[in-house]
Amino acid sequence: MLKKNSAILLILFIVGLYLFQNKGVIPFVTKVVESDVFFEKDLDEDEELGNIRNARTDFAFAHCKSAFKEEFDLGDGADINSTDYEAWALGNRTYLIRSSVRAPDENQKLVDKKYACKIQYTGTEESNAGNWTVSGIDFNE
Repeated sequence: MLKKNSAILLILFIVGLYLFQNKGVIPFVTKVVESDVFFEKDLDEDEELGNIRNARTDFAFAHCKSAFKEEFDLGDGADINSTDYEAWALGNRTYLIRSSVRAPDENQKLVDKKYACKIQYTGTEESNAGNWTVSGIDFNE
């Protein structure tokens, strides 16, 4: 009699676990996975990726120029380009800015040299330098 009750209880336990998993656990996990918990909210309104030029990239260029001046000392003869640049939107409010600087070479002749800057916008006011993070500047001296 005891073996018969144990077998029935084992079968009921397995059926109960099966129902608990299919009616409780799986729907809960599915709801969590489909929710926005694991997704980063996109702060930009579908900004186009690739070559771009707008007011935000103008601010990015200005902040990249400031960071470039702080990192590289090219002397008094250097002239950083103040208007001409190329910008690419990389997504997640990150931009790649490329411009040039006229710097003296070994013969003291001014030549154009390119530099690139990767910068990310992290705030709400574009003109504030604290809302921009420069990831790196590439310049071949």
